[in-house]
Amino acid sequence: GQQLAFEGINSEWFFILLSGSIRVFKLGENGREVTLYHVQQQESCVLTIFSILSKTGYPAFALSETRLEALMIPAQRFKKWVNDYGLWREHVFNSLSGRLQDLLLTIDKVTFQRVDARIAEFLNRQSRENDGSVLITHEKLAREVGSARVVVSRILEEFERSGLVVLARGRIRIVDREKLIEKIDSGVA
Repeated sequence: GQQLAFEGINSEWFFILLSGSIRVFKLGENGREVTLYHVQQQESCVLTIFSILSKTGYPAFALSETRLEALMIPAQRFKKWVNDYGLWREHVFNSLSGRLQDLLLTIDKVTFQRVDARIAEFLNRQSRENDGSVLITHEKLAREVGSARVVVSRILEEFERSGLVVLARGRIRIVDREKLIEKIDSGVA
């Protein structure tokens, strides 16, 4: 839960995450958050790269989700390596390219996919790793899919009435994955 970066700060360090997880998100004027992506083990934050290379402020917020270990490189040394070493430069630009595709997909989902389909997709993806359950609050799920908690709660209750999920405090268990996938497939606005 440690705040790692604020929108507008100068990025003075490049890092490679050795262990842990970071959530990178935008915060709207209305206080709603939308998760842009998560930085996981062996990854770097491409917005940090962008901030360092473009000499602009960090364009989002970053929050630790777990205990972190990271390899930290001063921004000036990072920039020198990008200039001096082709292999490093190629790695950096491949990272930027891959994450840009992720960000464009997020924008497409928030813009063109209904909230129920975004929730269904998130639950389907996350539950595959956890025996059909997702340990998450309605508030956190709302941040992940870029919606309001009350909207997420209403949709989850409808999912439960339809027999797709079973809700418990801080836990959502998938009971009909096929119907959940149908929600994803029918969810383009």
